[in-house]
Amino acid sequence: MGALMIVGLSGPAAGSDSASGEQVSTAVVASSRADVPPLGTPVGKPLKGHTAQVEAVAVGKRSDGTPVIVSAGYDKTVRIWDLDTGKALGKPLKGHKGEIYDVAVGKRSDGTPVIVSGAADDIRIWNLDTGKPIGKPLKARNGLVWAVTTGRRSDGTPVIISSGDALTRDVEIWNLDTGKLIGKPSVNPFAFTVTQLVTGNRSDGTPVFVTGATNGRARIWNTNTGKPLSKSLSRCGTCLVEGLAVGKRSDGTPVAVTSEIPPGPAAEEGGTPKSSIRIWNLDTGKPIGESITSRSETTMEVAVGQQGDGSPVIVSGDGDGSLSVWDLDTGDRIGGVFTGHTRAIFALAIGKRSDGTPVAISSGLDKTIRVWSLGA
Repeated sequence: MGALMIVGLSGPAAGSDSASGEQVSTAVVASSRADVPPLGTPVGKPLKGHTAQVEAVAVGKRSDGTPVIVSAGYDKTVRIWDLDTGKALGKPLKGHKGEIYDVAVGKRSDGTPVIVSGAADDIRIWNLDTGKPIGKPLKARNGLVWAVTTGRRSDGTPVIISSGDALTRDVEIWNLDTGKLIGKPSVNPFAFTVTQLVTGNRSDGTPVFVTGATNGRARIWNTNTGKPLSKSLSRCGTCLVEGLAVGKRSDGTPVAVTSEIPPGPAAEEGGTPKSSIRIWNLDTGKPIGESITSRSETTMEVAVGQQGDGSPVIVSGDGDGSLSVWDLDTGDRIGGVFTGHTRAIFALAIGKRSDGTPVAISSGLDKTIRVWSLGA
């Protein structure tokens, strides 16, 4: 399943170069707050154009400050949309020969905003301003790339982190400026596919990335060294980590958030067990509070960001096409369920429009992208 871009996940981005996490001024927020649609209100019409499921979405900014949505999916195209107007910016970006599983937004050292796409054939870098490819495709060891994300090492080097499948068990780190591999691949210690990747920072400034795999394991790694910083965050060896995000609680604690889907029917009443959302301390790898029981059997994705008042929230997307919002500090549900998608949600991101409206962006199996207000 498509992973989300860190910008919304860390609200503002932790370890990501996407400009969409930048804070607007207090004056702008105050002046626009009265006009911010209530929580869960659709913002504009659904974005249509993809001809197959939309597997990934990310948010960022062009060099001129235009906030954008980047999307990709099984139609093998990457698309750029104006987050304010919902209009497509330029033509679809074509080049991948296989389905695209993930996209991320970042910046090179010279300030060029870029899109990174990972697909069944390779990794590609695109200029976010022009839509043109930058350099040659990056070839992962086995070709197939399930997840990509961007970040920076402590020395300022912008990087791409990518994951392959269970055959090679590779998590590779690439120099975003040169396209070259940095060191040897970091080997996933479990023979399962890493389908989720996000980047962030620990409280001491250490840049980290977090992996989520099909054996229900999530783990924290040092972006500088590629070495693990934690044991597995979960002990459910048969769950699926379908969603992964990083962010901060109100007290500044950096966290990772996972959504896990258990296998098999529940013991009680023969029903299907509900999926759970878990919050982990990014510094220690320990769980924070009790797990959140989702309203759905299949919570496919999670994203972390802020409401208009700065309150940190988790947004979850379910297999039935609905979205929910949860307080990141307390784990309590906020508001009702957002409905509009007709099929499963495969990707989420969080960002802000130019007027300061905080929004969640969702996409999935119904081929549409939808924008929702997170309220004032």
